Amino acid sequence: MTGSVREVVQRALKALERDGAIQLERARVLVLDPKALERWSESLSSPTS
Repeated sequence: MTGSVREVVQRALKALERDGAIQLERARVLVLDPKALERWSESLSSPTS
């Protein structure tokens, strides 16, 4: 199942919020755990085997 770009981004942000990496507010995103964001970004760019 695919979604629009907006839906995909919203799901990713919600997952990061659930994991405690960020906090979503009305007009901003607060970074609570920069290392968690770094690990998440590295996992996206890692080649899959």
